Amino acid sequence: MSNERPWTVIVVEDIYDDVELMSTILAYYGITVHAVSNGNECMHLLTTLRPTLIVTDLSMPGKDGWQTLKAIRADAGTLDIPVIAVTAYDSADVAEDARRAGFNGYFPKPINPLTFVDNLRAIINA
Repeated sequence: MSNERPWTVIVVEDIYDDVELMSTILAYYGITVHAVSNGNECMHLLTTLRPTLIVTDLSMPGKDGWQTLKAIRADAGTLDIPVIAVTAYDSADVAEDARRAGFNGYFPKPINPLTFVDNLRAIINA
């Protein structure tokens, strides 16, 4: 990542182990991580932070990933931020629903630590 602007990523995830895994992988690459546990916290953080991208779980209490994406896309100040879906409920139907909803990427859990950042980079540079 030496030739890129530093990244800032918001991880929206309610499962501690998943937050830790994603945060550790991202931090290894020098990426600044802000972790929140639901979409309401994400939307609040977006009032003061402009991240490179947002990685959100689809299933969470409170505002889930689907509702969070809708709120992000409805706000002129945030609508162009790439939003990546992650879920333990992986299926071709869920992946297609995520694409149609407007997510910029989709990853089944558990995420692959060896390819996660490269895949995010490809989405950002697309």
